[in-house]
Amino acid sequence: MCSFYFSNSLVRRFLLMLLVVLFSCIAAKVSYAQNYTSTKYSAPLESALHDYEQIAANGGWAKFPVGKTVKRGMSDKRIPIVKQILAVMGDYKGEIINFSAGAGEILDDNLVEAIQNFQIRHGLEPDGALGRKTQTALAVPVEARIAQIKVTLERLNEMPDLGERYILVNVAGFFLKAVEHNKTEVTSRIIVGNLDNHTPLFRSEITDVIFNPKWFVPERIVREEIVEKQRENHNYLKKGNYMVKTRDGKDVSIDEVDWHSENAASYRIIQRSGEGNALGKIKFYVPNKYGVYLHSTNSPKLFRKAERAFSHGCMRVEMARDVAYFIMNGYDGWDKARIDKFYDGAALKHVSVPPIPVYVTYLTSWVDEDTKKPHFQNDIYGIDSARMAELLPQKH
Repeated sequence: MCSFYFSNSLVRRFLLMLLVVLFSCIAAKVSYAQNYTSTKYSAPLESALHDYEQIAANGGWAKFPVGKTVKRGMSDKRIPIVKQILAVMGDYKGEIINFSAGAGEILDDNLVEAIQNFQIRHGLEPDGALGRKTQTALAVPVEARIAQIKVTLERLNEMPDLGERYILVNVAGFFLKAVEHNKTEVTSRIIVGNLDNHTPLFRSEITDVIFNPKWFVPERIVREEIVEKQRENHNYLKKGNYMVKTRDGKDVSIDEVDWHSENAASYRIIQRSGEGNALGKIKFYVPNKYGVYLHSTNSPKLFRKAERAFSHGCMRVEMARDVAYFIMNGYDGWDKARIDKFYDGAALKHVSVPPIPVYVTYLTSWVDEDTKKPHFQNDIYGIDSARMAELLPQKH
């Protein structure tokens, strides 16, 4: 009896240990999943916050007086201050002071490169010159950058676990990331809503992909823009490959409409698929109450701009083909070759896809995954200004 009891005891102990190990593994997996947001975005930014707080503790960087533009090869008494500021930030590695015949006041090649690094990190055109916007950014004190990081961390902390596969759209940063298993698979520049038509912040899912889509022009754009353009140029709608319908869906000839009448804006305006379509080659449908979505564009030149707030609220995606690969490749017979066939073709094709979570957020600071350097962006919509004011040290 004793030996039998002892054996049962060993079995029970073994099973208990097995359960403990099993639950520990599950807990570890859940914990890892729940930390996707913090490990990828919050943790690097917290490290940057520590660095900037250390800079502040050491006295910050020099105050910069905004003045005239300075370009490569020009001399300016503020150049030593620029070098000091950029050296503290880690952008400039050269000599701070050069006493030989005022050489330290020349905007030389080394400083141009340092200014370009600074401009890239602050969402500015990387021309290497000290223009008005670059000088304004140089004049921002370290305390303001600390507050900016803290506001971003607060917003990140409010976000849910992003999961294993998702698309993060940073409106303030003008970019999106397609991420799987905490690895960024696609990074793309985007164009967002202008100052009169903010891109809204929300969470949803991409549920459908449409190749060579039609553009159903929103009523507000018809009322405020399209009708006026047609009045100014009676061939505008024809040249743009638009068609006109009544509210109940009946086709109407463009020439039959009195575009100067009060009810001209009551018609539905639809741009056909094809060359010149405002949505470009592809649309990613995202159900939301604002009526916005992601799409490519027929005006890619705007992606060259550093600040890209030009749309009516939708998000134009530079690397739209790569986003399509991310969403569709391997699903239901779709591979890159098939995606390319429809992307480069002319046929309208609507494909329902497994939902991909989309988080449209607003982060004015982040740490670049490749360079590990902190980046800062202007608060284009003024969303962070009130909270930043609360976080800044009070002057007495």
